[in-house]
Amino acid sequence: MSLEQTAAALQAKNDQLAQENYHLKTMLGLLQRNDLKARMPSGSSSDDTLADLIAGNKPSGLWQNTVDEQHFRRDLKQTRPKLEHRTSSPINFKSFLQSSVLKDAEEAAELQTRQTDVAPCASGPTRLFGEIAYQLDRRILSYVFQAHQRLYGFTLLNIPEKIIEVSTHPLTGKVDGAYQLHLSKRYTELMELLGQLGYKAALHPAFCEFVVNTYGILKERPTRSSQEASYNDPDFLMSLIENAAPRRLHKDLLLLLSCLCYMAAKDNKPLLAW
Repeated sequence: MSLEQTAAALQAKNDQLAQENYHLKTMLGLLQRNDLKARMPSGSSSDDTLADLIAGNKPSGLWQNTVDEQHFRRDLKQTRPKLEHRTSSPINFKSFLQSSVLKDAEEAAELQTRQTDVAPCASGPTRLFGEIAYQLDRRILSYVFQAHQRLYGFTLLNIPEKIIEVSTHPLTGKVDGAYQLHLSKRYTELMELLGQLGYKAALHPAFCEFVVNTYGILKERPTRSSQEASYNDPDFLMSLIENAAPRRLHKDLLLLLSCLCYMAAKDNKPLLAW
């Protein structure tokens, strides 16, 4: 369709909408007029009463109805509960925060319960459980502190403290506010993205430490290409978790694997990157 044809079609549509709008206004006026007539007290002149209503003057009958309605509304307002709350926002923000902290504490306790009585096992393919947790730990740190090659002493648990540390000059103590904001923004955005997968910054960093301490990590990079391919295959790792890990840890180990897959796709590297 040419530009002229498009313009003509739009103009025709506009004319049609204008005509429909005119008809709707006409119908609305008729409905309002009929409503005014229906509200007129009996025995009064139709034209006079209608004129009074249009001019803003209320006939005595309507005035009495209005007064009664005002009394009714006032009584209704007085009897309405004062603590009525109709929105999804918390009434008391302090109690909301306390309930949120309590919920995290309950989830942490549940996670701790699932970790209880898991015997350490630092040999065989189960080392891959610790490697998954370790790799996710390193990937998150490398993403947040992308300008830092050496991350000795950095952990998921101390990221907020390390953001302050690396953005503060070691000699003058002057804080680079722009750099600190940049690091904080990268960390917050990443936590929000991983949070969509179920990752919680208040729970899973400690779980990663537990998995690494319990199962260890791979001592060396796989020497056979077939083995390396298996170790970087999400389906293989998922099957290993389901078949070799304690059932109570399945949920959170699979969550760590999902987050690691996301980070690998984000930085375009294999799952287990050395």
